[in-house]
Amino acid sequence: SSKSMGGEAGGAGIMDAVAKAGITKDTVMKGVEGLDVNKLLDDTGKAMTDEVARRELISGAGDTALDFLLKILPSMPVPPFDGVRDGLVYHLSNLSMAGFKVRKEDIYIEIAGIRAAAQNKDGTNSSIPQSQPRQGAVKASELLIIDIKNISATLDDAVWSFEQTYMPYLKGSGKANTRLWDGAIRLKFELRRRMVDAEEDPVTGILSKATWEPVLCLNDRTCSIGGVELTIQGGSRITWVANKLVSVLKNPLRDYVVSVIINTLKNNSGWLIDMLNKNLSNYWDFVMRTAKLDLDQLPKLARHHVTKAEPLDADSLMVELVWRERVPLGLNILTNDDSGYLKVIDLPRGTQARKVAQSKQLDPELFKGSTIVSVNGRRYGPESQVELFGALKDPARPKAILFRLASQEDLEKMESMVGKAGGRGTSSAKQRDQERAAAKNESEGANLVTAVDILERGDIGLKFTNHDNFALSVSDFLRDSSEQPLPAEKTGKIALGDLLSHINGTLVLGPKGTGKQKALALFEEVGPNQRPLSLGFVKPYLYNIVLEKNTEHEEESFGGPTELVFKEVKSAAASSNNENRIVLKDFALAEGAAETGGVFVGDNLAFVNGIPVGAGCRLLAGCGPSPKLHEVIKMLKQYTPLALTFARAQAKQTSTVKTYLTSSPLSLDIESAYTFSIPAADYSHLGCKFVTGMNGVDVVVKDMSGVDGPFQRQMNASKQPFIGCKLESVDGEVVPSYVNSQLIVNAMKRRWASNDRVELT
Repeated sequence: SSKSMGGEAGGAGIMDAVAKAGITKDTVMKGVEGLDVNKLLDDTGKAMTDEVARRELISGAGDTALDFLLKILPSMPVPPFDGVRDGLVYHLSNLSMAGFKVRKEDIYIEIAGIRAAAQNKDGTNSSIPQSQPRQGAVKASELLIIDIKNISATLDDAVWSFEQTYMPYLKGSGKANTRLWDGAIRLKFELRRRMVDAEEDPVTGILSKATWEPVLCLNDRTCSIGGVELTIQGGSRITWVANKLVSVLKNPLRDYVVSVIINTLKNNSGWLIDMLNKNLSNYWDFVMRTAKLDLDQLPKLARHHVTKAEPLDADSLMVELVWRERVPLGLNILTNDDSGYLKVIDLPRGTQARKVAQSKQLDPELFKGSTIVSVNGRRYGPESQVELFGALKDPARPKAILFRLASQEDLEKMESMVGKAGGRGTSSAKQRDQERAAAKNESEGANLVTAVDILERGDIGLKFTNHDNFALSVSDFLRDSSEQPLPAEKTGKIALGDLLSHINGTLVLGPKGTGKQKALALFEEVGPNQRPLSLGFVKPYLYNIVLEKNTEHEEESFGGPTELVFKEVKSAAASSNNENRIVLKDFALAEGAAETGGVFVGDNLAFVNGIPVGAGCRLLAGCGPSPKLHEVIKMLKQYTPLALTFARAQAKQTSTVKTYLTSSPLSLDIESAYTFSIPAADYSHLGCKFVTGMNGVDVVVKDMSGVDGPFQRQMNASKQPFIGCKLESVDGEVVPSYVNSQLIVNAMKRRWASNDRVELT
């Protein structure tokens, strides 16, 4: 009867539902004798919810995709675009995707074979028919497809420049507006299964009774741009060059923007996939049923499948850099690689190569192991590497070099080869250092508590303060009336900041002030006359330091939060939910005053605090011969602060010199050279090494090295063991458990720049 299914109202509701599902009332009543009530309720529930589920799926996926695109692409940094073609070195920068536009109605979703446009909030879209299931089987590898059409973008006020590499060496610069239209992006996701729980057999160790769940992962992504228009702002005295520049840049710019978008989609797709999996979690039953897929038949998720943001895939990626300064390129090159090609070992500190990469917003570490493909547009194969080496040594500027970045496998192979050639003895020395550090830690760990016995009656000579409401901390040493040290200080075993842990063998540590109360009660009980008095001390577990910028000396503006090297350690506590702990791993050397000031390897030192040296002596007639290199180094170590003047050959200056190693008295025309000055607090802040030119006169920058920055100097001066400690707070704000080390460093950078100080605990 109808009452057995929830009363008359319930029966009416079911009859209305089955009518909507296409089942007539007569059909239902005719077969009511053998009707399975539970099956009927299940089937009618599906009929009522399927269309609603379709709409919610399409709308939800559309909202997620639109939100992703509008968050990621407009804020996407587009690195400067450099290259060379037909003897014309070009540069395009200040590119921004802030003008990126896409409409929700231009987003088409296909989920489990159901295809429709993303709908409005009211569930309607007048221009698109109602969603319909696709005929035929649905592939798990194509469970979700997102098509975005009619994409447009405007890149206004882009900065362009060009230089000819041949006579008459024309050059020009200005601004341009770029318009892109008829763009399209396709994101294809596949459905796999991942294990969420399983039981392990205690004897065999084999997993059984596994629980699986569906999960989306990125399968493929494509992008295309239909049209591009580049318009040079204002007039130009050399219109034909501007027109040539437009024709040269048009197609490469389109390909470049496409490659940037594709890499951005891949590297930021973790957010999109996470959101899609969360939004679809309530619909997996409907999706699997609609697609006619069986969870047990889905392929398993493997490590290489993209389910979160991954590092940039450097394999087969091409990057072009342009050198303009007339100093050495600054590339350490491997010439005997098995591939037959010239490989880049690294881009050392202070080199022009490193600055060129950084100016293009690229990490110099990316170029380790990369292959040099072409110079000024000419490609070199393995049979023409000698000619390539000659092209690299040619001092002509500008010079455009195309690199193919290395895969992780190639990089490891090259590092192994370089390590075998030049790293003998290094590993054993490093191993000895590690063993000594381990022995030191073991020794310190075995004596956590420092025992101090006070034998003299009277005041012990310690002043305490509350430490984190957990213990008493030594804040000062007291003296007697004649300013002589009292018994505690005389022992030499106690340091400021130490925590009082024991009194006569009784533990006096405890949370919420219990430790402090216990310690005060015992001191009152013992009094000044009960001796001997045995005290135990431990090192504090909280260290606080305020790091401040020296604003009085401009020469000390280098370094900062980037000196701190953190590692992320997962908490082992059962209640931690796999939270991150940010631990200080080490200090990184900072860029010295020379590197910060723009000095390159190959620059000539001309003046030290106004005193001419090296090439500077050729500029001032009658100043006498240049000091020898060791005399110049002695001057640098004696003066503080330092004001150094460097000289660099102009880019178009004619010279027969390849590098400073083949310099001659005419190697640098000091009168026409470009000169600049840098300040430094002292020689230890400079961070560069000098060598005498082959003429025996010039003082030339040979190498760059990092220096101890202000963070490392101040933290080492505090004598507190910060290395290995967990970062608790920054400027009094507790570090959240979900942040990573890069976010912490970025936050400290902002505060260091705005407040000239940062407080760490």
